Amino acid sequence: MSNFDKSEVVPVSFLKEGMILNGNIYDMNGGFLWPAKVPVKKEFIDNLIALGITQLTYRPISPDISLSKQSVENPMISEVTQKKIYDSFSSVVFDITNSKMPNTEKVKESVDEVAKEIKLGVGKTINLLDLKGHDTYSYVHAVNVSILSSFIATKLGMSIDKVCAVGVGGLLIDIGKIKIPVSILNKKDPLSQFEIDTIKRHPVIGYQILKDTTGIDEISKRIVLMHHEQIDGKGYPLGVDGSKIDIYTKMVSICDSFDAMTTDRPYRPALPVRVAIEEILKMAGTKYDEEISLRFSIEISKMYKIQSPISEGSVVELTTNEIGIVKRLHSEYDISPEMVICISQNGTPLRNPISVDLTKDATGRKIKRVIFDVATIMKVRSVVKN
Repeated sequence: MSNFDKSEVVPVSFLKEGMILNGNIYDMNGGFLWPAKVPVKKEFIDNLIALGITQLTYRPISPDISLSKQSVENPMISEVTQKKIYDSFSSVVFDITNSKMPNTEKVKESVDEVAKEIKLGVGKTINLLDLKGHDTYSYVHAVNVSILSSFIATKLGMSIDKVCAVGVGGLLIDIGKIKIPVSILNKKDPLSQFEIDTIKRHPVIGYQILKDTTGIDEISKRIVLMHHEQIDGKGYPLGVDGSKIDIYTKMVSICDSFDAMTTDRPYRPALPVRVAIEEILKMAGTKYDEEISLRFSIEISKMYKIQSPISEGSVVELTTNEIGIVKRLHSEYDISPEMVICISQNGTPLRNPISVDLTKDATGRKIKRVIFDVATIMKVRSVVKN
């Protein structure tokens, strides 16, 4: 593993009731056990002892191990292309600021270059832009979301035209903020409800700016309008659930959050990549699409050579709604491992757990999401031990 994934081994006896740790706790194989910033409960410690677990892995959350967006070996995107997409976005911002119809040809050309370099960049690492100053955040964020979205669309096997449509949508998601007063966008004090509601109008404003613009794919326009919608229907501006959100928007929504989490902001340091991945996985099924969250997490982990979010000992839910524990991986970033199913579709612990190799499973079971609920994790481990 790289230095993005620093960890230390601690004995269970190190844990004390009420202790608050600045990092997550895992088992010795990397299976999640307890979240950072949450007081450790006595029941959790007792369960570990009852299950015969004597050692744990602790990964502190530190800005020292956050992703450097500039210094990557074997970069995927050339500096020429980075500058091209940055300049094309700047040009669109200038047009809209001056009440002109945005010229999107340069945007499409630059995103097309990104898509081509990603397709040819197997084995290379995405080199995202880093902030030169906090005033450049919106520009840098737009470029990074576009690059990440194009990368994931490519990994999901989409055609080049779809990859480009996703990349353009990712670049323009926050274009509506141009019409939001700067005094609100840059306010450091807590926002009033009116100011929050004003900012939440930016997807609709962005869509209204682009809806009559020729040359932009409808996929891109929908991404701009719906990138803050959530799977559980609690997003905005439409409040629709996952059945009404297309796959392209679901991808960009995840990339938007990931880049925001891994970027230094005035009010907090950047999160380490692994922590950002776990935050996305924790919200899979509520805020984000489960399947895309998992694929995104695997692909980003593989690219940055950090530990996969699925490891031996991970507790996962399957597409059949059964819950089990990963027994053995076929490869480092395997998403179809051997596992033991411990809890049935209706939530009942199985008297006789089922061993299954997902690569050979006739029923077509797949991993749907990684479980982070501590009670469920301990319930599964208890079944396995018994």
